[in-house]
Amino acid sequence: MKAQILHRPGVLEYMEVPLPSFGSDEVLIRLTRSCICNGSDPAIWAGAHWEQFPIVFGHEAAGEIVACGDAVTGFLPGDRIAWWFTVGAFAEYVAVAPGQVAMVKLPDDVTDDEAPLFELVAAAARAVDAAEIVPGSKVLIVGLGPSGLIMSQLAKIMGAEMVIGWDLYPNRRELGLSLGCDRVYDNGVAGFVESMLEVEAGDPADVVIDAYADDLLPGSSTLNDAIRAVRPGGLIISYGHPQQGRMIDIFELQKKGVTMRGPVNDMIQIRIYMERAVGYVLDGRLNLKALISGRVSLDRVGDGLELVMKQPERYLKILVDIP
Repeated sequence: MKAQILHRPGVLEYMEVPLPSFGSDEVLIRLTRSCICNGSDPAIWAGAHWEQFPIVFGHEAAGEIVACGDAVTGFLPGDRIAWWFTVGAFAEYVAVAPGQVAMVKLPDDVTDDEAPLFELVAAAARAVDAAEIVPGSKVLIVGLGPSGLIMSQLAKIMGAEMVIGWDLYPNRRELGLSLGCDRVYDNGVAGFVESMLEVEAGDPADVVIDAYADDLLPGSSTLNDAIRAVRPGGLIISYGHPQQGRMIDIFELQKKGVTMRGPVNDMIQIRIYMERAVGYVLDGRLNLKALISGRVSLDRVGDGLELVMKQPERYLKILVDIP
């Protein structure tokens, strides 16, 4: 089969490799689409988050089961599936153990283009569930990238009365207004938190989901901005995976009695999120197609990585077409 092999940071080669073997608890999947993760894939390519090479990387994928190990139950050859998560998405085939991941079947009405995005939906849903959103909640999403734009939609589905989005890029803020956000703000403008609170009549958010990875502006601290924007006794969910660490004002956090925690990581619960999300896509409440802004073939994954790194204001999700 063909695959993209990352030999070492920055050295990617499209080459012929053996078909994966699969154990009694695994299924062999013919991949139909993959996606480039805007966060971890460029980071791994650049040498962060991973130490063992060579590797077939990429983790947002979907496909069709072509063979099952003897111990596999609940899945059959011919099933269209998506899962959260394993690496190996930038290849024609991958072997996965359903019992070790959150794997769901996809109905025919879910398109091949939408299918790999369910891995990202699972990731984003972990944060939304941890946010404990109830009807009437006021939710702030920090960062309207692919994850943030899924979170804004899920927050509305969960009953949030008001969803606010922050982002540096105008096109992402504009898209946010059509994908769950009631109001959006440019967090690159000096004094934007005070301006936002003035517009919101001094009514801060009940919960903030920080979907940024690293602070993008010199001297900025998104987490400290989030503490200022959340109500006393409110909740902050830290979702992103920073490469450089994040600065936080512990005194302000304590003074306001704010709770901070990470996303849910229970595999059974994540599978439930994915199954629900399939229904949300089918009934029109969750729009994944709006996130797709480009596509490359499997042999051009490097080009796709360059696009998401150099033009983040333009490219949200880049699909990888598998031959």
